[in-house]
Amino acid sequence: MTTPVSTSAEEVLGARLLREIAAEEGSLETFLKDLRAAHNPKPERTGISELDSLWRSHGGKLAVVGRWLPLLYHIVNHLVKVRGGTVAVIDVDGRFSPSHLDCDLRHVHIFRPTRNSLKITLESVEGYMLWGRHASKDREWMATIVNGGVGGEIMTGWRGWLKVEREEIEGFAAGISVDEALTEMRRVQGNDRIGSQGWRALSQHGTFSWRQQ
Repeated sequence: MTTPVSTSAEEVLGARLLREIAAEEGSLETFLKDLRAAHNPKPERTGISELDSLWRSHGGKLAVVGRWLPLLYHIVNHLVKVRGGTVAVIDVDGRFSPSHLDCDLRHVHIFRPTRNSLKITLESVEGYMLWGRHASKDREWMATIVNGGVGGEIMTGWRGWLKVEREEIEGFAAGISVDEALTEMRRVQGNDRIGSQGWRALSQHGTFSWRQQ
């Protein structure tokens, strides 16, 4: 015969407290983000003022469509190189290339899940970024970017409110001579407009333009 195990009131209380502590630890990062947001109603999301202004006007997540990779490289470079943070990139479509970055790659943590494993990856990223063994332990985790899927603070796909495209290059004026055209080309080259790519991100709230070297 099995002797029933009695559970004291103290043991029940202790178990409940342990569960509450575990729940609090799991939501600590969320609590800190909410606390920072409450004290700063206009937070720096990327640190790029024009882009942050568009994001604040729209609210929600930064959802990007179009030719979005140049914008992702620009944001990651700024967050890591300028702001001294670290970023998690979940590259679902497999096209995010670190070779286009001009920052310390040790602080860009790239995950390449399948679409079926995206949810699991998103759930495990927080644990890795906060408690994993990596070179970014002393840096602030600035953002999670999901390239080709839904999730994180910044995401890309076929649905979004910010469209990225190449910046239009002004043509020569009508009736311009060959000599004048050559002079204009030399002026443009002197201004370093050739050799760098101009991009713009458009939304109903405005436009953000930048140059990708």
